[in-house]
Amino acid sequence: MIVLGLVGRPDVRLCHDAAACLVIDGKVVGALEQERISRRRHAKGEGPEGAVRALLDAFGVHPSEIQAIGYAWADAPEGALAPETGIPCGVRVTDRLTETILPTLAGELGTRDIAFFDHHLCHAAQAYYLNPHPTADVLVADGWGGDGSTSLFHVADGCFRLLERYDRTWSLGMFYGAASAYARLGTWGAGKLMGLSSYGRTSDLRYFSFDPADASFRLDRRLRGSLTGGRNWDRLGRQWLDTFEASSFPYTPDSANVFDYAPFAADVQATVEQLGLDITARLRRLSGEDTLLLSGGVALNAPMNRRIALESGYARVCGTVAPNDGGTVFGAAMLAEALFGKAPEVLPADGPPPIFLGPPVGTASIESALAARGVTAQALDPERLRAETVRALAQGQVVAWFDGRNEFGPRALGARSLLASPRHRTTLDKLNRVKGREAWRPAALSLTADGFRRLGMEAPVAGLSDYMLCMHKVDEERSTEAVAGVHVDRTTRGQYVAAADDGFGALLAAVGEDSGLAGVINTSLNTKGDPMVLGPEQAIDLMAECPDVDLLVLGPYLVRRS
Repeated sequence: MIVLGLVGRPDVRLCHDAAACLVIDGKVVGALEQERISRRRHAKGEGPEGAVRALLDAFGVHPSEIQAIGYAWADAPEGALAPETGIPCGVRVTDRLTETILPTLAGELGTRDIAFFDHHLCHAAQAYYLNPHPTADVLVADGWGGDGSTSLFHVADGCFRLLERYDRTWSLGMFYGAASAYARLGTWGAGKLMGLSSYGRTSDLRYFSFDPADASFRLDRRLRGSLTGGRNWDRLGRQWLDTFEASSFPYTPDSANVFDYAPFAADVQATVEQLGLDITARLRRLSGEDTLLLSGGVALNAPMNRRIALESGYARVCGTVAPNDGGTVFGAAMLAEALFGKAPEVLPADGPPPIFLGPPVGTASIESALAARGVTAQALDPERLRAETVRALAQGQVVAWFDGRNEFGPRALGARSLLASPRHRTTLDKLNRVKGREAWRPAALSLTADGFRRLGMEAPVAGLSDYMLCMHKVDEERSTEAVAGVHVDRTTRGQYVAAADDGFGALLAAVGEDSGLAGVINTSLNTKGDPMVLGPEQAIDLMAECPDVDLLVLGPYLVRRS
């Protein structure tokens, strides 16, 4: 059976992170975010049609071969068919929005029917089917997911049960986004706020709390604002901003110095971490399960994830490559497969983590891009290509690394990356100039198991560290070996990369042989405001625009700045 999973509508202003997923016979063949095609960050107000066409073309599937379509939001209009099914939270099937979501493809599809699923259920199904655990709890927390903001699920052999769902008013994602806006970092500045929080000292203020015993939320009594009638997105955000201004130093969202907000950021981060721990305690109390899966945009909070992994009592805590809204397309496709065909299976326990899901990139397309841009490149065998890359990194150069199919999701994981040695402080300055990033923001490290040991780091967490979703402490004495990749609180958002004979794993091993530390700074291959690079043409253009990028690797080709 051939199934599409979709999210994103061009007729809805607040839609974002449009994406598509292609599943054949219960296995994910490919997935792609619309922003990589349209080159508009977060693809706000866009549908996923460009991503769908790119996937179908890449994998040789004609639109007429599509047998089922799942959509990751309960957006079906009134009158849609409600089939009898064991899938929770309601399912609606209709063809009335097909031309809206896929305007030029609708007439070619093998089916025009789209199954609309609960948004949080799609988050849960995404986490479940992209992990190898047949039985698990799933915590879904984001900004706004239909009629709730946080959902607790239990899944056993593909059977999902919604245990509890919490009101929109107590949205962890909205709270954190509003705090980011208040600190002058933008509503999409969650990552910046996490970095800023390490510069501040926390007080005893926790903006709101959760009681695992009765599942109740409470505002801190000292807050002078209020959250009343906050079921409207804009109104809830405004109420949080008013609360911050009434209760939090510096009492204004207009301070000229971002570090004025560091103590505020520290309290906001501590609030979210404690909420995460208390909500997982509630979930474990309801289910008695030993495996926890995390999804929803809040699951991008790496310090919270670390505390949940270490302190929640779960034996296993896992995430996915894209816990944000774009990743719901995996869940939508798998749920559609279960609704119309055979229920899919979870991943095999011995398989690699599903990361590199974009369209294949052949040597011919790289050669064509080089010729079209008039760029001279050197073709090298893999061993020499790695050696030249290692040499450049050792010399403090910035390397643009383009390797095969792109990773899905918001984190660079070794396919579309800007790389630098963590040993040189100056390379971080160069990277920040390329990215247009503030100098105070932390850099992330990608390391092999040897790299983790070399820095005396906490061990990788399977299912989190693979996706750069976990913060790790670094030994104080050894942190000087990676001075540019360790934050002020002696942590790094470390990505664990398995040993390999080729690709990114082989590069890190070669770096380790050369320097003693099998690790590099790894950030996404893009400039400020742009999505990550998809094709070789964009990688070449980025190097041309950024004089601080010294080397571009487009295996098997190497492009030097000259």
